[in-house]
Amino acid sequence: MTNEERDRPTWDGEALAEAMGRQLARRDDPEADVWSDESFLEWLTNDARAASEDRARACEDGDRLRRSGHALRVRLLARQSGIGVVQAPPRLVTPSRRATPAQVMDEAMAVGAIARVDLAAAAGAGRELWDEPAEHWVALPNAAPKMRALALRIDGESMAPLLHSGDTVLVELRSTFVRGSVVVARHANAEDGYVCKRIERVGKREVVLASINPEFGSVAIPRDERLVVGVVRLVWRG
Repeated sequence: MTNEERDRPTWDGEALAEAMGRQLARRDDPEADVWSDESFLEWLTNDARAASEDRARACEDGDRLRRSGHALRVRLLARQSGIGVVQAPPRLVTPSRRATPAQVMDEAMAVGAIARVDLAAAAGAGRELWDEPAEHWVALPNAAPKMRALALRIDGESMAPLLHSGDTVLVELRSTFVRGSVVVARHANAEDGYVCKRIERVGKREVVLASINPEFGSVAIPRDERLVVGVVRLVWRG
């Protein structure tokens, strides 16, 4: 019990009923001060304050539970998809020259970095991801294994809460269809650009790429590994 709780006036049912009866009786007397019982007023004030504090604590506890649940879901989604999460923006490296990712891939790898492209920039009609010049390189984490990879900045919220618009993902350049993995793939129609989705189903003729966010739908593409840019291995937040 806290000091405040010990100091709070206590009323048993009979005493409280009697005090409230006195207050109500005084309403018939226009000369009477209805709220003149100081001990009753003190109790009423402290009780209202305690109720307000209880409501505030309940709201704070609810917020903490929601945040904890959200964080747990993100960790589970990341583990299921084989994606590491860095809770910080990527460290950018000034490119040695302005060129396409394919042209500077080896140069970037030599300094522990990979070229980054904005996925939204390659979503226009007839544009190819590999045609976009890399304005920035992203430094790889020290523990990251060597791999042929590309950094892409996410556009849109279809993969929330795992990936958000503005996040940067490390995409290992490999063409494969593994259920549950998150991939960057091109639509069969090049005019429709690229998507970042989770592989939901691999059929004989087509592959279904699903969104995590239920507000967005799925995309079906032919089972053609040439449409896969790569598999998402890491995400930098923000």
